Amino acid sequence: MIEPDTYRGPAWWPISLLRDARVSPGIRRIALIWSGVTGLAIATGILTVALNWSGVPVEVAGLTYDVTIYFPLLITFLLAVWLGPWWGAIPAFLASLFLARYSGLPWATSGLFALAGPVEIIILWGSMVTLNVHPDLPDWPDFFRFILAGLVAVTASSLAVIVWNTAHGLDPETGQRIWRGWVIGGVLQVSLILAPVLHWLGRPVRLWIDQQFHSPPRQDLDDDRSVQMIVGIMLLLILLVIQGVRMVMEDLAPSLVTAVGSRLVPRLFEIGLFAGLLLTTILATTGVFAAALARLSVRERRVSMRDGLTGCYNRRAFYGMFQKEADRSRRLSRGITVIALDIDGFKAVNDTHGHEVGDALLRHVVRRIQIVSREEDSLFRWGGEEFLVLLPHTNPEMATLLAERIRTRIAADPLVIETGSDPIPATVSLGVAGSRTYPIQPDDLISRADAACYLAKARGKNRVAVDPGAGTPDTSLGAAG
Repeated sequence: MIEPDTYRGPAWWPISLLRDARVSPGIRRIALIWSGVTGLAIATGILTVALNWSGVPVEVAGLTYDVTIYFPLLITFLLAVWLGPWWGAIPAFLASLFLARYSGLPWATSGLFALAGPVEIIILWGSMVTLNVHPDLPDWPDFFRFILAGLVAVTASSLAVIVWNTAHGLDPETGQRIWRGWVIGGVLQVSLILAPVLHWLGRPVRLWIDQQFHSPPRQDLDDDRSVQMIVGIMLLLILLVIQGVRMVMEDLAPSLVTAVGSRLVPRLFEIGLFAGLLLTTILATTGVFAAALARLSVRERRVSMRDGLTGCYNRRAFYGMFQKEADRSRRLSRGITVIALDIDGFKAVNDTHGHEVGDALLRHVVRRIQIVSREEDSLFRWGGEEFLVLLPHTNPEMATLLAERIRTRIAADPLVIETGSDPIPATVSLGVAGSRTYPIQPDDLISRADAACYLAKARGKNRVAVDPGAGTPDTSLGAAG
C-alpha cells in the first residue's frame, strides 16, 4: 500500500509495543515467539564456541578459506527486518554476551565484545532503510544493495575480533584466521542464506506479523534519530578499537623489554590492520547513513501526504497518485476503480465510548483494510469515518470481490479495547465505481463511488453496492444490517 516510486524499504514496530501484550493476543503471540527466538540465538551462539565454528578452513577449487558459522546473525537480522531494529539488536547483544562468557571472558570484556552484535544488526537494517531496499528483495538492484550493506555491516562488527583475540591470548596468525572467518562467513550467510530467505519467505511472514499488531508500522526516520544512530555506531566502533588496542599494548608489555622484541612487529602490524579497518568502516558507514540525511526532506514531504491518526494517505495525496495510476492502467489497457467506504454507526461509537475509542476504531478498520488489500492498492482517509481505496489496473467486477473481502473481514473482527471488556462490533458500507475508458476525471469517479456507498447504506448498511450507472449488475453484496 505504498506508492511504487516512494519509500519501499522495511517497516518496523517500536519494541515498546510489548507492553500491550497483556491486552493484545496478537502482540502476545509476537512476544512469545520473540522470546523463543532470542533463546535460540543465545543457544546457537554458545554452540559456535562449543563446536569451534570460528575460522573453520574450507577448501574450494584448491584454495582454502576461513569461514565462521554464526547462526545468531541469521536469526537476529530476520527479527530486525521483519519486526524492527531493536527486536534484532537485543537478541544479538545477548547471544554475543553469553557466547563470550561461555568462552571464559569476564563480564566486562564480554559486554564490550557483545556490542558488535547490535552494531552489525543496526548497520545492516539501517542501510536497507536509507538505501530503500525492499525487505523481500524482489529484484536484482535490491539484492546487490543488500549484499553491499551486508559487507559493510559484517566488516564493521568484525572489529570486535581484536578484543576477542587479545582476551584469549591468540597469536597474530590464529587471530587473523578467525577475523577472516568472521568476515567471509558473515558475507556468505548474508548472500547465500539471508537473501533467499527474505526473497522467498518475506512476504507471507510480513503479512502474518502485520495481522498481529493493532497499529500500523513506522516507515520514517526523523533527523534526530538518524544522527543519533550514526553517532552511536561511530562511538561504539571507536570504543571497541580503542579498548582492543589497549589490550594489545598491555599484552605487548613483557615483550618490550626483551633483546630482540620478537613479538613486537606482528602485534604492531595487527594494531595497524585494525586501525585501518576502523577508518575504512567509519568512512563506509558514514557514507551509507549520510544518504538518510539527504532523504529526510523528501521523507518529510511524504509524511505531509499521510493522515496523522491512521497512517494511511490523506486527500492531498490522492489526485497525484490517481493520475499516475490512471496513466499506467491506460497503458496496460486495464480499468481503474475506486471503493468508497464509510464506517456504519461511527457517531454512536464516539457518543457511547468516547473519542479515544472512536480513534482506536478508525485505526482498527484501517488495519483490517490493509490486511486484505493488495500491495498495489492505496488507502486514503477522505474525512471523518470515510475512506477511499484506489485500485489501479482493476475492473469494477474484480474490485467488487475485494470490497466484499474488506466488508467481511471488518464485520468478523470486532475491536477489543482491553481484556474482559465487551468487543465493539464494526461494519462498513462500501460503494464501487470504475472505468475502462480514458480519460477519466477523478472527481467523477469519486462521486459515483460515493453514490454507490449511499445506496449500500440505504439498503441496510454492512454491504457492498456497485455504481448503478456503470452498466454492471448491482449485486449489493453483504448482510442486512
